[in-house]
Amino acid sequence: MKINLPLLSALLLLLGCDNSDGLFGHSKSKGEAKANGSTILEYLPNKSTFKLLDGTEMKVDTAWTEISFTYKNGKRILDSSYGYHFSIPARNDSLQNFTFNFALLDKKNQMFTNAGPGEDGLSQLCPKVLFDDMKVILEQKNPDTSKGWMNPIITDTIIFTKIKGL
Repeated sequence: MKINLPLLSALLLLLGCDNSDGLFGHSKSKGEAKANGSTILEYLPNKSTFKLLDGTEMKVDTAWTEISFTYKNGKRILDSSYGYHFSIPARNDSLQNFTFNFALLDKKNQMFTNAGPGEDGLSQLCPKVLFDDMKVILEQKNPDTSKGWMNPIITDTIIFTKIKGL
């Protein structure tokens, strides 16, 4: 049985946004993360505009991080033992098509798998440790419909560099 990893990852992330006990969550904005007690770090990408294989253009903005959290009795519990959320805001002509995905280059530093951008345009990566430079690969759905997400194409490596002094 073949499993659609990007779809499974997206489903797990959506379930993690629930206020139920034990589930993981992430903030929808830097402001929400700050309001909930998270320390925020920001990272600038070395490249911000990408031509995708489907012909659309994607723009990546400043990424931001927050400590991972779960819920207990409806309240957020910050817990760095589950790593961090590395949120990458990405916009393109059609986020609904889900034609690209981000992943950490260093798979050993990956606490959980990630998904492509959600409705809010954020892609969530979950590193165990934050470094001054975070290397992220851009994977794209193979335009060959017989391969699609079963054989994605890595087209770029984006280096996000931590902004000092925040």
